[in-house]
Amino acid sequence: MSCLFVVNILLSARTARFWRKNRLRILEQFESPIVFYPESASDLPPVDLKEIGTIVFIGNDTFFHWVVNGFYQLLTENFNRNILAFIPDSRSSALTDGLGLPTRTHKAIELIKRKRTIPMDLVRCHYIDHHGLPASQLVLNDVIIGLPPLKVPRVMENMFQWIRSIPFPRFRKNNKAISLLHEGELLYKGEYFFGILLLGRRVTGGPKIIRRKRINLAKFDYIQLNTHSMKSITAVLPDLLSGRLEDREPDLFYRKLNELEIKGVSKNNKLVADGAHIGRLPASFTLLPKAVRVISPLLAAKVKAGWKEKLASAKVPKPVGNREIVDCPRESGKR
Repeated sequence: MSCLFVVNILLSARTARFWRKNRLRILEQFESPIVFYPESASDLPPVDLKEIGTIVFIGNDTFFHWVVNGFYQLLTENFNRNILAFIPDSRSSALTDGLGLPTRTHKAIELIKRKRTIPMDLVRCHYIDHHGLPASQLVLNDVIIGLPPLKVPRVMENMFQWIRSIPFPRFRKNNKAISLLHEGELLYKGEYFFGILLLGRRVTGGPKIIRRKRINLAKFDYIQLNTHSMKSITAVLPDLLSGRLEDREPDLFYRKLNELEIKGVSKNNKLVADGAHIGRLPASFTLLPKAVRVISPLLAAKVKAGWKEKLASAKVPKPVGNREIVDCPRESGKR
């Protein structure tokens, strides 16, 4: 089957420079490659995906977000037939960091040719778009809630300097109300500064927050900073940016969830998904387990030689109380 390359050269000058430098080296490694240059975020290739084995997206994290959303209906029609691969146009990619992908282009090509894949979880997000209408998106890595879109890179890269640059009276007036619900149960209601929904380890265009990589997630992480006190913010942010996350209400709210509904009526409750400003609250988020298959070396790193021996020697934990667990007897000579 053919390999389809979807390259963002018409919408990104950085990707165009990357493609000019690496195009021949990449394409010569594949037999009969097909190259598609989308002219917009919703542009689809004029090929039948049933004839395509691997789809390689080349660009940045935000481009990956838009093309997977555009391709997703076609991908579900060819479920488990198409394999997705990512080659970023720079080394600062949150998606490739979470998937454990190599940063060097030749290493990425070798991995794609081996077709080693893992199932990748996504999040379905329902929200209010820029026109005030209900809309839906797939989230690949993260959602930032409640921060102005133009300030997101500055906030994430240098949080303390941005906070100190805001006049304190204006900072105190920027209060926003929010309600968090999980399966109909109210988890939190009150004011907040910003929230982060995270599937990977790193915020798009920002710091690393979670230590674990993207494999067998089962739940996404939701972190919310609630305080409007400068003293409390400077106390909480080091833990947030170092990955030492603990639920310290009312300053810091942290949960692992598979679905979340967020209610908020202010226009200041912006939603930025995978680096793209998509709309505002209210919104709901639902984990879609194993939604697509992606090229990744994580499976090989997760399952090491000798795991059966470790499993055979593992002890069955005792239950709480006086009840006992009766283990199934093993036949002699079998492990």
